[in-house]
Amino acid sequence: MSPFLDRPIAHRGLHDKKLIIENSLEAFENAMKHNLAIECDIVLSKDKEIIVFHDYDLKRMCGINSKINDLSTNEIRKLKLLDTDCKIPSLDEMLHLVDGQTPILIEIKSGFNPEIEERLIEIIRAYNGEIALQSFDYKMCEWFKINAPFYKTGLITSNDNIDFKEISHLGINFLAVDVEKISIRNIQSIRKNNIPLLTWTINNTEKYNLSKKFADNIIFEDIHNEIS
Repeated sequence: MSPFLDRPIAHRGLHDKKLIIENSLEAFENAMKHNLAIECDIVLSKDKEIIVFHDYDLKRMCGINSKINDLSTNEIRKLKLLDTDCKIPSLDEMLHLVDGQTPILIEIKSGFNPEIEERLIEIIRAYNGEIALQSFDYKMCEWFKINAPFYKTGLITSNDNIDFKEISHLGINFLAVDVEKISIRNIQSIRKNNIPLLTWTINNTEKYNLSKKFADNIIFEDIHNEIS
């Protein structure tokens, strides 16, 4: 896990919400420029390609009342994010850009569907770089433990009551915890059982100071100047 602990992780890339938009190639390039690791989200297109995008629909980011899985990859490529020149990349395009230069933390959305896990393995098996996978979904962690145990996996949680006993069977390599829960005793007991804690989303000084005490690394946005 050390590659994912030695530099801050830029949430959806290093973006500014104006010209450099979340989960775009420009945001990932900007993160690499500043020696940051990258967090991103993935969803499936209509033609079953993996698209780097957070939402299931296009309304927030493109002003279109359509779902990602209603459009083909070629249709998605024509869209622009928030009236900028930034476009929605496929995972293949992102990996080609990053090319092993920095670690990539990929979030698989909740609602377990092995289609995306199977396609993901097809894509990343030939990638020569550090990749870790995370999800709120226990079933995703279980699937990778059984089908691809050689990949680093983590559970995302904001559960106050989670403890080491509950997750020990998952075979995860890390826990990604809501910063509001990071100091809770049972969360810290998981850390003491040699499971590193990432924490999200660090976007102000108060959260950053908390993370320095209770977490092994941060997933952040909006505070790059404070952590650089």
